[in-house]
Amino acid sequence: MTVTELRTSPGDAGGPSARAGDPVGARPTLESAMPTPTWRYLGFLLGPAVGTFAFNAIAVTLPQVQLSFGASDASAELVVAGYGIPFAVLLILGGRLGDRFGRHRLFTMGMSLFLVSAMVCSFAPNMGSLIAGRVLQGVGAALCTPQVLATIQATSTGTARARGIAAFGASAGIGAAIGQVLGGVFAEFTVGGLAGWRATYWVIAAIALAAMVLSVLAPRSRSHESVTIDLLGTVGLGAGLLLIASAATFGPSWSWSWPIFVALVVGVVVLVATWKHQNHIERNGRIPLLPPSVLRLRPLRLGLLAAGLFFAGYAALLYVVPRALGAGLGISAVGTGLTLLPFAVVFAAVSLNVARVERYTGARTLVWGVAIQAAALVGVVLTVAFAWSPSLPYTLQPALIVLGVGQALVFAPLTQAVVKEVPVEAAGLSGGMFGTVQQLALSLGVILVGGIVTATGWHGHAELLAGTILDLGIVVVVLGLAIMLTASPAPRVKAIGHR
Repeated sequence: MTVTELRTSPGDAGGPSARAGDPVGARPTLESAMPTPTWRYLGFLLGPAVGTFAFNAIAVTLPQVQLSFGASDASAELVVAGYGIPFAVLLILGGRLGDRFGRHRLFTMGMSLFLVSAMVCSFAPNMGSLIAGRVLQGVGAALCTPQVLATIQATSTGTARARGIAAFGASAGIGAAIGQVLGGVFAEFTVGGLAGWRATYWVIAAIALAAMVLSVLAPRSRSHESVTIDLLGTVGLGAGLLLIASAATFGPSWSWSWPIFVALVVGVVVLVATWKHQNHIERNGRIPLLPPSVLRLRPLRLGLLAAGLFFAGYAALLYVVPRALGAGLGISAVGTGLTLLPFAVVFAAVSLNVARVERYTGARTLVWGVAIQAAALVGVVLTVAFAWSPSLPYTLQPALIVLGVGQALVFAPLTQAVVKEVPVEAAGLSGGMFGTVQQLALSLGVILVGGIVTATGWHGHAELLAGTILDLGIVVVVLGLAIMLTASPAPRVKAIGHR
């Protein structure tokens, strides 16, 4: 296999802009086709929305779940981990399957699993059934999520692509906002005789169904190359990530005992062996699961590292805010959701307009976004330190609104920085890599701040202050990476293919 110049990616039936009746070989190329309007991706964009909705709403309702089943904290942790671990482990495979078999087909399959799993969770008679449903939900998310960015990348260019990626970020923000508020409402009330936490899964099922119906509007795409599935690489990557993710998830509750360290070491060894296997496959002219030639691109590595840190800090902050407001000021789950709602709404609104902002700020949008985020976090630290009182949900709003602006200006440009380095015919790979880093970072952020809280015994005021300072420190590092990333000369976009 060699690295060759970029070629356009045909769709399932011959190209992203293919029309019924077009003769084979006469369909328009991506460059000559009319720009794809963002509204055509609406069904696909409900994918990240339902994912963030499920994460936020389920997290808020966990105490109610524990009361319903008399479950332990460890079992509640499995409700979260049962979704997050298979999601992170299978994302890259899901992206490559979309490259081979068609991204629309894999999106539909994933959303179907999401819908079925939501029903399983809603009617779960015990914690075991609930956890099993969440595992199935994680598998469904891994199949459908990478297809969203991949389809946008493969079927649009220029400003249209930037708008699509920005809408991807906005949809995630909207899902998180609605999930936080609606989850808080469901946590405190019974809906139609149904326990609130069970009603949450009905909402998830409804969004999944809407996504499948509206996905017919999206253009079709897949790789123009015959993508083979590297079974050994798939097993190695999956096993390595599974061991590391499981160890990181359960390490705190197991007091970092020797089985946790064994799992970490074995996981690292398996990933190193898998990397060597990927190099061997590529040198012999075949297409590996993770092409090393792509992963060696410096902008891609910087982008993935920055994305990992960004999401770890984001998760740490959102983890401590509800806990601190509840434990320290007695604010309800609904009140916490409403506190964060303006932040999420601003994030979504600015995300939809990032393309317009980039006309003025250009490649430095990412740097500006991180700088604004850092300034907002300084404001949060000062407010928490000097204005801790029951009125904090109100006095925090200026800093939280500015934080929403900054994070929106980070999310879309950072996503673009990651996906643009991957050839169009391997677009599913970029979606899978970005999603994997995102999910692992979200878990790591929660684990990191949770470990600090457990070790120190801090709650309320001290917990929120520590979580915010941690996020601020992470953002300072991201700022340095953003400066390096935007200063890097943009390499020619390459394509993976046979010669």
